[in-house]
Amino acid sequence: MGAALSLACSEARSEEDPGTQPTTASATDGLTQAQSTGGPQSDSSSDSGRLDVPQIPDVASGDGCDAVDILFVIDNSASMGTFQQALAAAFPSFVEQMFQTLPAGISVHVGVTTTDFWCTAESCECAESTLSCQTAATLEEVEAHYAPPTDGDNGTNGGQGRLYVHDTLPFFEASTDDDPEELSEWFSGAATAAGEQGCSFEMPVAAAGYVAHPSNADTNAGFIRDEGAVLLVFFLTDEPDKSPEPTATYLDTLLASKSECGGADCIISGGLVPACIADINQKAWQFLDGFGGEPVWSDINDVSAYPSIVGDVLSVAVADLCETIVPAG
Repeated sequence: MGAALSLACSEARSEEDPGTQPTTASATDGLTQAQSTGGPQSDSSSDSGRLDVPQIPDVASGDGCDAVDILFVIDNSASMGTFQQALAAAFPSFVEQMFQTLPAGISVHVGVTTTDFWCTAESCECAESTLSCQTAATLEEVEAHYAPPTDGDNGTNGGQGRLYVHDTLPFFEASTDDDPEELSEWFSGAATAAGEQGCSFEMPVAAAGYVAHPSNADTNAGFIRDEGAVLLVFFLTDEPDKSPEPTATYLDTLLASKSECGGADCIISGGLVPACIADINQKAWQFLDGFGGEPVWSDINDVSAYPSIVGDVLSVAVADLCETIVPAG
């Protein structure tokens, strides 16, 4: 593996980073992050997810960002078609409101990557199950379905943290001065074209980290801007994460791509994810909760919440964070 993601997979199983441990009774024991962050609780009376705008960090004086980069990490395993379509349907409202809320002339990049690190264009044979919001597979089985791009490009469009190329574009470039319809059409097509042929060992955390890794520069170069730019990372997945390395390994790679801007203070996270990941501080939750503000999220199964999370709350959160960013130069 490359230098930025060099920790051995054998180090991934620790008490602080339970994301890829085989499911045991102890996997859900101990202190969770749900109580401290306002995530859903395990009792039946809990909310399905956060619907309020997260607290935006108070950084520098902040005259406003120059750019916004938006990464959607989309689960492309079987059973995801309905969720992909629902996200695509909610996206136009998100773009319209974000363009209206952000200042004029802000440059916007939107890209998609998938959760797959195993399937190739020729074949995909994998089966995996979960129990108590953890994988039921052993660490060895998880590692056997993890082929990072540092070990070679397997040629899969959108796999191994590469941006998904749709209509010849690895990501869409727009401005808040533009008509948002063209961007909406591109994203809606990309989100559903990602399909359901990916491996069931979903690894959204690894995908987000590897988007910023030099091994994927051929497709991803220029997508993430550093100084003066907001970065939004958004997960769409119906399974807990199985990325085999420690969460910090992937976080550090993404944070390094924003070092000139201010690291975590320039990143906002969110997702439509299994509600249980917050209850047990699962790897996906560790990642989403690893930046400057609280994640904007909801239960993926609550499709009725998509317009509120994506169209309303997320667009405001992006604009609010933009106000805190010191522009480039």
